[in-house]
Amino acid sequence: MAKQKRQESQTEKDWASVLPQLLRAGQGEIIFNLLPSAIHEINNALNTILGFADLLQSETSIPKTLKEDLKTIERSGIRARELLGTLRILAGGVSPQIQITPVDLPELCQQVCSLMAAAFRRNYVKLVTDYSPQTPVILSDASRLRFVLLALLQNACDAIGSSEEGGRILIKTGQDEAGNAVVVIEDEGCGLPKEIRPHLFEPFVTTKPAGKGAGLGLLIVRQFVTELQGEIEIRETDNGTRVTLVLPSLPLQT
Repeated sequence: MAKQKRQESQTEKDWASVLPQLLRAGQGEIIFNLLPSAIHEINNALNTILGFADLLQSETSIPKTLKEDLKTIERSGIRARELLGTLRILAGGVSPQIQITPVDLPELCQQVCSLMAAAFRRNYVKLVTDYSPQTPVILSDASRLRFVLLALLQNACDAIGSSEEGGRILIKTGQDEAGNAVVVIEDEGCGLPKEIRPHLFEPFVTTKPAGKGAGLGLLIVRQFVTELQGEIEIRETDNGTRVTLVLPSLPLQT
């Protein structure tokens, strides 16, 4: 009886330790499911704004300065609509089945960086990009790679934000000696605590404050990278953390 009570007590303790992360993950799933309808409504509003901005610019009686302001509104609206298009892709989720298509890694990196632009500004991040012209176009799953890049850049941004002083994030692409595609994300953040390093890819392991992360991001990242027959390495540097992705470069059929 005493042994059974100890086991029950241990089970309750185990659940108590992971319940906050499970609840946060569940909240994220609910919000994620709401995205498609929210994107649809915002897109309708943007279409109205862009329509009237375009209509007013054709009015000959409007002063030149006002037309310039309307042009600025139009450019901002188009930019917002492009971001919504990327969000719509993300809201579609990641298919259980790998969907192979040609992937331009620099283009995908730029797409994800655009989504992160507000977070970069908020955390005083200086983004530096270095896309080698030798970066091969690869055959891979764009939705999985998009999630991987987004998760890694979010981690880098959070690491810099925790210092409250800002810092640099470098994202670069290239090709290794074996012809594989390589993506490197390097940040000047707070680094990796010694006790966390051996457990980076385990579930519910996080360096973020309570409420900021469920500790599942790197677990999913490694799963996706493995599914794509790639490799991921995370190392501490003198100034922060460096993540290296190596992805197989398969010849395109012509």
